[in-house]
Amino acid sequence: MDAVAVRPATPADADAVEDYHHRCFVMTYAGRPSAGGFQPPDRAGTRQQLHDWFRPGSDCTTRVAVAHGTPIGHVTISGHRLVHLFVDPDHHGTGLGRRLLALGEAMLATVGHTELELHTRVENHAAIAFYGRAGWVVTDRVIHTVEHGISYDERVLVKHMS
Repeated sequence: MDAVAVRPATPADADAVEDYHHRCFVMTYAGRPSAGGFQPPDRAGTRQQLHDWFRPGSDCTTRVAVAHGTPIGHVTISGHRLVHLFVDPDHHGTGLGRRLLALGEAMLATVGHTELELHTRVENHAAIAFYGRAGWVVTDRVIHTVEHGISYDERVLVKHMS
């Protein structure tokens, strides 16, 4: 992997992060029909959410991975949850996702959480497998989410930190 620095996210990162977030969605669900909830999230709404998460005083803490001055991945935590983890598709397979996941887990453990939780779309088999390889366990809990103009179900995964 090229030299990648990880730093706190700032609101100025929101546009670049939304860009690769959108490309991740399109790539993950490219073979899915556009009907039935597989429309991409509203881009302006996603940008605003990221901007809000990245501003000082937010309930979320985000670290962004940067290469050549451009965000290429991020991890967001809030409470005991890993809320968001995305890597620019151009950097898939480099180990950056594993690095950001380990960072997010460490951030949660550092503030005292031992029972961690994350949610991922039920159809995102690649993400579920990725987290499973890192010791996360799929539960039978499913959460229905409506945001950014789309509605979908998410699997709840948990991990116990010793």
